[in-house]
Amino acid sequence: MISNEDNLRINVLLRQDVHAIRIDESKMIVYALTGRGEGKVVLNPTIRDEKYLREIRELLSNHYLGSPGGYPVYIHRWTRMSQSRSTVSLEKLLKLGEPEAVVAVANADSVSAEVARRVWWAVPSEETARALLRQAAVVRGALGQELAKFLYEFLPFEAEPARVVENVRLLLQPGLLNEEERMSLWKKAAHKSVYYPGFLMAMPDEIPLDSAAHAHYPALKSSLNGLIEHGNAAAILYLKLHSAEGQGFLQCIRLALKRPSSQDVVVALFMAVGQYFNDLGLSETRQRGMKDIEDLNCRLCRSEVLAGYESLCEQLADVMQIEGVQKAKLEAMFGLAQLGESVLDPLFGGTDTLGSAMRKHIKPLTVPILAMLDTLEQP
Repeated sequence: MISNEDNLRINVLLRQDVHAIRIDESKMIVYALTGRGEGKVVLNPTIRDEKYLREIRELLSNHYLGSPGGYPVYIHRWTRMSQSRSTVSLEKLLKLGEPEAVVAVANADSVSAEVARRVWWAVPSEETARALLRQAAVVRGALGQELAKFLYEFLPFEAEPARVVENVRLLLQPGLLNEEERMSLWKKAAHKSVYYPGFLMAMPDEIPLDSAAHAHYPALKSSLNGLIEHGNAAAILYLKLHSAEGQGFLQCIRLALKRPSSQDVVVALFMAVGQYFNDLGLSETRQRGMKDIEDLNCRLCRSEVLAGYESLCEQLADVMQIEGVQKAKLEAMFGLAQLGESVLDPLFGGTDTLGSAMRKHIKPLTVPILAMLDTLEQP
């Protein structure tokens, strides 16, 4: 039972222009972000704190959703995956005093800059910052800088590899970090290879390595120009890999393969590499190992017309007629293009190996990949 004093004060608070509500459970205080600033109600529990807070949240739910049991019903339909929500407004979910509801709002399909500001006020956590920085409107706005600063300072304390990769990827979005901060992350990657996949995802054409274009790049640029002008994806990517930027990308893959620390990092790395070659249409092949990759490569490069890859086969046939184009390099490019999470499934399924044991376990994939990198970097 909510005390008469608390009931009165909360109802007075709810009559204001409330934007969001958060509850400090340790201090038993209800805070409200309103159009006029912050307001608060210091609670005076008449029963056990946990039960009292549950009744407070039921009061909020009844006021904003029309049902004291509204929160559990609605939140059950919400997931951490981005989906469009039409059954209840984002604004109402921010007024329930439930952190999980706030995180759900942060992960919605499209969050405006104003809603993002309210979300960050309600739950200023790493998870919230990460979710909001996936929103283009937030990244472009003033809040993006604040979130990036928070995530940047928190990064050294994040222990979960998958989150580190995602944090680095998000921080490297244009306009969030200055050059000094970006270079600081790059230098740390030398000791924390978990940073490398984030660079490969966020800035594949701007890897901060002192890379030079391949010796054959000028000649290839001239000979492939006609195909490139007609949008031949195979020609575009083949030339790109020989540019200074492309050679930097390949070198970064090599660095990332040296000492990956966990399965999540390897998965992120393979997905980043596959995404780089998205225009070839091979990233969705869902190969189940290196043999599958090599089999498809063999069929592609002997000029077969494969169902589902007719356009790519036609483009490849044109590229192979160009003087200076090497079949081995095309095969290496197509091999990298097929990398993704599914390639790792046979090796990672049923095992949770980490560190050196994991690196030994994935050698059937990493050794051929390193050979592909050698092929693409050699004269």
